[in-house]
Amino acid sequence: STMSSSSSDNESVDSDEGSLIHNESSLDGSFRYEYTGYEPVDNEIRVGELHLLRVNRPNKTSLLLLTTALEADVVSEWTEEAWELLGRDVAGNEYLREMKLTPTAEYNDRADTGVLNDQNMTSLFRGLTRSDSLREIDLRQNSFGVGGIQSMVPFLQASKNLRSLNILGNNINSEGFRLLWRAVRDSPIETLWCGWCGVENIEIDDEYIPKRLETLNLCGNNINPDGCRELTKLLLKEDTTLQDLHLRENNIDDEGVEILVKALRNNTSLIRLSLDANEKISKKGIGLMLRLVNDISSIKATLQSNHTLIMFGRGFGDDMHEYDAPKNSIQHKLRTALDINRNWMGKQDLAALAAEAGQKKVISTQLNSKERTSLCYLQEVDICNEALYSEINPLHLPEVLAIVGRHHGQSELYVALVSSIAGLFSTVNRKKFLQDRVEHHLSIIQEHTATVETLRTEIAAIEEVEENREEVQNEFESLGFKRRRT
Repeated sequence: STMSSSSSDNESVDSDEGSLIHNESSLDGSFRYEYTGYEPVDNEIRVGELHLLRVNRPNKTSLLLLTTALEADVVSEWTEEAWELLGRDVAGNEYLREMKLTPTAEYNDRADTGVLNDQNMTSLFRGLTRSDSLREIDLRQNSFGVGGIQSMVPFLQASKNLRSLNILGNNINSEGFRLLWRAVRDSPIETLWCGWCGVENIEIDDEYIPKRLETLNLCGNNINPDGCRELTKLLLKEDTTLQDLHLRENNIDDEGVEILVKALRNNTSLIRLSLDANEKISKKGIGLMLRLVNDISSIKATLQSNHTLIMFGRGFGDDMHEYDAPKNSIQHKLRTALDINRNWMGKQDLAALAAEAGQKKVISTQLNSKERTSLCYLQEVDICNEALYSEINPLHLPEVLAIVGRHHGQSELYVALVSSIAGLFSTVNRKKFLQDRVEHHLSIIQEHTATVETLRTEIAAIEEVEENREEVQNEFESLGFKRRRT
């Protein structure tokens, strides 16, 4: 089915299975939809079924229109009126939930650029502005820029149901991103894909942060440490909902990593942060990532590490082959820490998540001298096993030593005993001291108890004398009264 010119406006088709032309009135009568008998596929409306947009079928919830490859010859000839009519028909369909105008049905980084340019976007969204049913819009890998974003602004500001917008691969540059970001401020947008869009400078205004944003993709741009500093506003926001932040293939270096890591120390919402293919990130930057998820500087620091982040990207603990990397490599250590976080994913209680993941990290790294030594070296932390065990309450040392033996074997138990011997002796001495103090106070209690009993006996004797005195006085008073009467 295509949009093309025709002099006839009144031909019709008897059924959806026909193969003749199915005409619809246009703005100026110069073109029509053509229906060629393309069989419907599941819930999608394809180029052969565009007339179904007006039929309003409940089972047709997705529009897929390829803007290159086989269909490019069709849509590339559409007039501005045709694009506007498509927008109006989409806006008039109450069941349509998804609109995909892309070069390929699935993402393909080798696909040709689609024909949807600024002019076509202006016409499309002129008709689409009042649409209220769309929840997902996919316009990736087309050829629009800032002008295309400007044409979307009224629709984005008015939309009450749009959850996902994908404009990946369109050259909107920094100005286009700024316009887009402000336009979605009050929208219910949850997923925003702006990768490979020529964005260099990012400005995040605290007053223009979408309240429900969960995924932000900015891969393949030119974001530097200054851009990272702006993005931390999303991470530090008290009620942030951001779970996925994709920044691969940018201009981020160790400074940018440090900025992001600092913001993530107390963040419990972000789950995935992709930083791979940023070639300026060195071993130092990876060490900062490792310290974020497992700070080996102290037991307290380990317990307070980030326990919700599960991904940094390929090469940063997210590759299966990193299991095969040398166990002392920083990638392997990062992978291990992230795996611990993954194991506790899904828990509703964040406090329970932090407690269990933190305890696991303490047992597997702090209480294992070899692991701890390796992590201290990678994080540039001084190694001192005695200092580690000095952090532990001496009264808990026996239990800790039992955990070491149970999880790491006799050799590690020996190391732990040597490192904690002073604490164990202090535990024994303190125990004897406490026992002596208990005996001392018990003897004092007994002594005072005896004193109390003596005092109570004396009080009882005094009370008895007082009672006898009252009886004698009463008797004398009674005898005197009788003598007067006589």
